Amino acid sequence: MAAISKITIDGFKAFPNSFTLDLEDGKNLLMYGENGSGKSSIYYALHSLLQSQCKDKSAIYFDINHPESILNHTTKKLDAKVEIKFCGSDVAYSISVRGYQESVAQTISPLKDLNGQCVFINHKFLFNVFSFRNSQYIDLFPVFIKDILPFVLTQDKREYVSMIYDDVMKGIKRHGRSNKIEKSYQARIDRFNAETKFIIDLINFNAVETASKIYNDHFRNSEDRQLRITLGYDNNTDKVPRPNKSYWLRCAHRYQYVERAGVKEEKSVSSSMEIIQPAITLKVEELQDDGVTYGLIEKPQTYFNEAKLTAIALSVRFALLDTMTAGNGRFMALDDMLISLDMSNRMKVVDYLLGVVADKYKIYLFTHDKNFFEYFMHKSKKSSSQWIYKEIYMQEDKEPFIRERKTYLGNADFFIKQHEFEIAGNFLRKEAESFCKEFLPKKLHFSADYSQLDLCGLIGNCKRFAEESGISDISLFEELDDQRKFILNPASHDSYDVVKYEGEVIKCFNTLTKLRRISFCSIFKKGQFVRFALKTPVPNVSEYEFEIIICDDFRLIKQDGHSPVISKGMINYTVTTNGTKGHVQSGNTTLKKFFEKNYNKSDKALSPDFLDSIIDVSTGNPIRTLI
Repeated sequence: MAAISKITIDGFKAFPNSFTLDLEDGKNLLMYGENGSGKSSIYYALHSLLQSQCKDKSAIYFDINHPESILNHTTKKLDAKVEIKFCGSDVAYSISVRGYQESVAQTISPLKDLNGQCVFINHKFLFNVFSFRNSQYIDLFPVFIKDILPFVLTQDKREYVSMIYDDVMKGIKRHGRSNKIEKSYQARIDRFNAETKFIIDLINFNAVETASKIYNDHFRNSEDRQLRITLGYDNNTDKVPRPNKSYWLRCAHRYQYVERAGVKEEKSVSSSMEIIQPAITLKVEELQDDGVTYGLIEKPQTYFNEAKLTAIALSVRFALLDTMTAGNGRFMALDDMLISLDMSNRMKVVDYLLGVVADKYKIYLFTHDKNFFEYFMHKSKKSSSQWIYKEIYMQEDKEPFIRERKTYLGNADFFIKQHEFEIAGNFLRKEAESFCKEFLPKKLHFSADYSQLDLCGLIGNCKRFAEESGISDISLFEELDDQRKFILNPASHDSYDVVKYEGEVIKCFNTLTKLRRISFCSIFKKGQFVRFALKTPVPNVSEYEFEIIICDDFRLIKQDGHSPVISKGMINYTVTTNGTKGHVQSGNTTLKKFFEKNYNKSDKALSPDFLDSIIDVSTGNPIRTLI
């Protein structure tokens, strides 16, 4: 299924009249909005529409007289609706007081599968995970039945797991007039337990990345101990459920403890069987000083701060993401979910979303934090063509106003078309600085005395870094340096040839557009090992083994029409000669140059291409496999 292209909201929550949000060919969305601006209404509009596939509450939400109505309180439209369309299709999928509808009837609603793969997380979800008193044990079943199971299909894809629960909760079905439970009813209970157990096992053991792995690899601070996170969903059958144990959904007599002569006894408090609610326990263990054993954290809500609790909750939810198969229109809607985190912890979540999730799920992220909005926009610039950035404000007449936030390059393009060339030049300068800082390793942002380089210094370092890394054509960097002297000069110009200035601005825009097509990403991080082995020619044959420790962030740089290169950086290396290991040496070079320098003295038995002959120690494969 294609991604969502348009969302229309009319008379629902904060939107008094028809409002359409264009997602521009199914792009990711980052939206800033103050509290009360309507951003959360967009989140809930999507939530209500998708959830209609599991539990359609449209008739309630859009009924002006119902206490759960969420019509806009100003207009209270009788024809209010929420509607979406997908890229490449004119079919509209909507909810209104008439329920869920399709403008053209589909044999199988595409929203069913979509709902079973989408994710909704807001600050309320995270709060509910740990909103327990210090005296309580954590039971996550209320969170699962409200926010997770309605969006998870059964293994045979026939229904949502929460639909089985809703079916069971309609009331116990007995066999005739007897007290025995109808077999078909018990089968529904058994199925619910089996499906829920399957989900819990995914989170604990079977997911591509389990909750423990996600937390330890992506969210844990380097100085913190590793955690082992597991959920419990076990078929315990205690007559009186214990608050620190997990239980399956079941039908049974309800018991409680009574005290007789100082002795506790179990006593039935119901004359007939009742539906006994399930319990999903959270078990968090912390690695101990010996580096082997784990100690149980009995009540995480009293032991961890809010940032770690949030990270644990996100790890549990993210374990159910499908980060292996290609995206098919599914999305992750996130509404102010990180408000309890400081920026350092938010950065970890942002890196996970952009690095692991974004190419498998569309991300619709809503925030009221302007600084976080700016930070996320900056971090997503490498894939900015896949994102739209918007700000939403509520005007005095209660109508929403959308301001589109473009990239610096996008703003420059806009003002060029408006013939506002001086304004465009200001944005081009910002774009040039932004590109240089992203292209260069952090240490090359500064001068020898550790002061921040200006644009001249940054471009100069870009030229040297590109050339020394093996990029054969640095003409774009040279063009940018020439343009810096006039177009990108921060000083104001009160007299110039307008026609010439227009042409130079457009040239600069084109140069930066081409530079933005250069892709660069980390291929080796500090501390990784690579190796290769060579022999000298006969008759004086000697064997040399080179073990290289990466000491910088080595980058893979790809430029249109050219072979990819691996950037220059610091290395430590040892050479073992005929079994005798030498001392550690250092160098500031590229892997290509280092290999070729030594290869030229060898018997040439190995491939002359360093990508094929240098081995990644962690995998045992040639480093070409990393490209």
